[in-house]
Amino acid sequence: MPKKTPCTIPELASIAAIQHVALKEPDHQRQEIADYVEWQVNKGVKTAYKVVHLERIKSEVVFGTEHVAWDVHTDEPGRWWVITGPTNLYSQREFPSLDYTLSFHVGVMARVAARDAKRAPPSRKDRLRSTWRRWETATDAIDLARESEDFQAVGMRCRESLVSLAKALQKDIEVPAGTERPKAADFVGWSVLIAQHFALGARNEHVRSYLKATAKETWQLVNWLTHTSKASLHEAHLALDATSNLLGMMSLVVMRGEAGSPDACPTCGSYRIVAVYEPDLDREPPYVSLCESCGWNDHEEADA
Repeated sequence: MPKKTPCTIPELASIAAIQHVALKEPDHQRQEIADYVEWQVNKGVKTAYKVVHLERIKSEVVFGTEHVAWDVHTDEPGRWWVITGPTNLYSQREFPSLDYTLSFHVGVMARVAARDAKRAPPSRKDRLRSTWRRWETATDAIDLARESEDFQAVGMRCRESLVSLAKALQKDIEVPAGTERPKAADFVGWSVLIAQHFALGARNEHVRSYLKATAKETWQLVNWLTHTSKASLHEAHLALDATSNLLGMMSLVVMRGEAGSPDACPTCGSYRIVAVYEPDLDREPPYVSLCESCGWNDHEEADA
């Protein structure tokens, strides 16, 4: 009989050893996760806990949304899963399985997304707050709509949202010489001027064309819904989604045009540049251009 040799269970690797061999993610991504965890675990406690190690474990796309899972260690009270899309954290003591935690996270976020679908996009609503608020009243109305006149009322609120958009931007637009100034509530007339003013240049030719055509068709749809005596729930949803889509595109074009953001990041060359509306900042126009790839932004660059 061969002589049995005792098995030795190795000790857990130290944090320092793990950090020495772990692949490094971009610093700004790691810092965002660390800041989030410390903000969460230090709520209502006297001792400030710190993140001592974190590493990206996996990434999975579900219904078009990327969820990135991080393994995060704190000095106390322990170890956490942090999953993005949007970001939330879970104690590994209560959720030992990452796969189970990811499934749980996706389910919770799907419910949150269903609720948020009735609200304006956070990144765009501040620039045209009154317009998005009117659209949100239409989303509230459709939940209670039962009969044709209720569905007509949804169309009326969508129409009011579009008129509000035109009125909010009129003061920023100079009507070309020789062109008659549209009436204040002439959404179609103003939509043409909005597209020409905020989407300048040959590069934006197709953007302008699309905005003009979509604005006209959306206006005709919501007007038809407002006046038809046989409006249905299906048609009310179409009008609501069409209005949301148009407001989202207009907001994006307006913010991009006002911010004057570069096409590509001057630091890393990425085209993932977004314009963030920051009216509280002492700068004109009140925007920060941000690279979602490397974290560069023109506000910090100007202060350097």
